[in-house]
Amino acid sequence: MIACFIALLCAAEPHPAWPGFRGTGNSLATVENLPVTWDDATALAWSTPLPGYGQSSPVVWGDAVFVTAASGESKENLHVACYDLKSGKQRWKHDLPATQKVAVSDYVTRSAPTPFVDAERVYAFFESGELVALDHTGKEVWQRHLTTEFGEFKGNHGVGSSLAASHDSLLVLVDHDGPSYLLAVDKATGRDRWKAEREERVSWSSPIIAAESPSQAILSSNGVVDGYDLATGKRLWRFAGIKGNTVASATITDQAIIIGSSEGGQQLALPRKLSGDVAESSLLWRADDVTSSFASPLVYRDLVFSVNKAGVANCSDAKSGKSLWTQRLPGSCWASPIGAAGRVYFFGKDGVTTVVAAEAKYQRLAENRLTIEGRVYGVAAVSGAFVLRTGEQLICVGQP
Repeated sequence: MIACFIALLCAAEPHPAWPGFRGTGNSLATVENLPVTWDDATALAWSTPLPGYGQSSPVVWGDAVFVTAASGESKENLHVACYDLKSGKQRWKHDLPATQKVAVSDYVTRSAPTPFVDAERVYAFFESGELVALDHTGKEVWQRHLTTEFGEFKGNHGVGSSLAASHDSLLVLVDHDGPSYLLAVDKATGRDRWKAEREERVSWSSPIIAAESPSQAILSSNGVVDGYDLATGKRLWRFAGIKGNTVASATITDQAIIIGSSEGGQQLALPRKLSGDVAESSLLWRADDVTSSFASPLVYRDLVFSVNKAGVANCSDAKSGKSLWTQRLPGSCWASPIGAAGRVYFFGKDGVTTVVAAEAKYQRLAENRLTIEGRVYGVAAVSGAFVLRTGEQLICVGQP
């Protein structure tokens, strides 16, 4: 399930942990000793304030946690910060000004794109157009201003797509109320490898990389699902006519591409091998009563775990799409669920995490409550612990 080049990259490091959005793009954790139960009094390793507000997820490499944030009345100050995984102490903070300033609002994204980290650099993208690469000490390697180069981002709710990366390329998706595009840049230099023009469309989903021949970038975005050749940017295939796929990102298995949607009858599965205009008859299945709103679907142990806007979790068979169980959680989830050690973790936005068995029959293992301010936006899984990110705080539960 994990892209080959990312698996090899991570295997070269003793504790690569969680390099990007949803880890390696599938929300599966292979680390050991993840906690099952916690609360304010137990298993809370540390918490630390952030230099601004953000909706991105933390990413981890070795013993370093990286996170982005923005501050100021118009998000004019951008921050990339690094924290020690064991203590939560800030190691460094890199600040840069925003090119495109937008007044702070609950209805506009606030430092939403999740960064990406590898053995050499951490890469951050902001909805003001800044794209920057830093080394692990916080020194700037290169920087670009995409809104200056290609035009300001337009729309009422901002840009939220997270970065994806191969061994040498960084992918940036900009889908908005203007000329949209998928951009691939060289990780070492920041220079363009290619730029694929896209139709105007508003979406906040993120690209997923599939390692096959040829390697592809797969996008599920506001009405369509596309596959692009990772080397050239050529669009290889397209499935159109889907609705509600504006936030949840695709999930890839060995056999299928699972597409989440916030509308009934629109969550579906496509086969891995596709070309040209994909017909409805090519679908593996459609799920009539299952939806995914903010969180992307998780595929684990041949099961698909989804959660809708109201906080109703569902488990379906990954091969047929048949619903196996449905259960209301204590609240809505904005972070995507994580699968690990035979368990599925649903991180509620209000700080309540429900842990269930990754089985075809519902079994709740724990319900963990943390007192937080704001919402839980993203989570990283590391050996022995989870790092949770709220708007203005990092929280570590367990023993990293």
